[in-house]
Amino acid sequence: MTSFYPIHLNIEGRKCLVVGAGRTGERKVSTILNHGGEVVVVSPTATKKIENLSKKKRILWHRRKYKAADLHKAFLVFCATDSETLNREIGREARKRGSMVNIVNVPEECDFISPSLIARGHLKVSISTGGLAPLLSRKIRKDLEGRFGKEYRQYTLLIAEARSVILKDKNLSDRIKKQKLDKLLSLDIIDRLKKGEKIHCKTVIAQLGV
Repeated sequence: MTSFYPIHLNIEGRKCLVVGAGRTGERKVSTILNHGGEVVVVSPTATKKIENLSKKKRILWHRRKYKAADLHKAFLVFCATDSETLNREIGREARKRGSMVNIVNVPEECDFISPSLIARGHLKVSISTGGLAPLLSRKIRKDLEGRFGKEYRQYTLLIAEARSVILKDKNLSDRIKKQKLDKLLSLDIIDRLKKGEKIHCKTVIAQLGV
């Protein structure tokens, strides 16, 4: 059984090829765009959403059957056609060319898999069952979405900003810096954000006292 190493990739500006433009391909396209990848789709037909993205020039859609040349300079390759045989063929050729491959519904032949994801700005929570039970991953994601609300977007930024201020303060000893950082997450910031209160970094720093 394949054991996948958890990792978050920087795909900013990199070519990501999606072969197949049904509902599954559409989900792959959306996720890639959300993370800055350059999307190229190859498929004779596509969902309305993919068509619209192509018209808006947010993606490049080749309205035809797959060709091996489509793999040129592809960083990631998603094989999402209706044919498992074709998906495996694309995967084998892509791997020969040095691309990382995701074959839909065949985790044992994937170089990587796409986890269920909760995104709150820079905070991202990934849930994976190694491709074995995606329904379970989705259920856990929905459960956690209620736990991590939209306020975590601002909370993450505040924690990051406060941490930076503390670490850069030359008047603080390493011991005091550690005490302040340890106290940072115990503050009632998240509860106040949930209530709609606007909080600035200066307020957070003032609370740390120590």
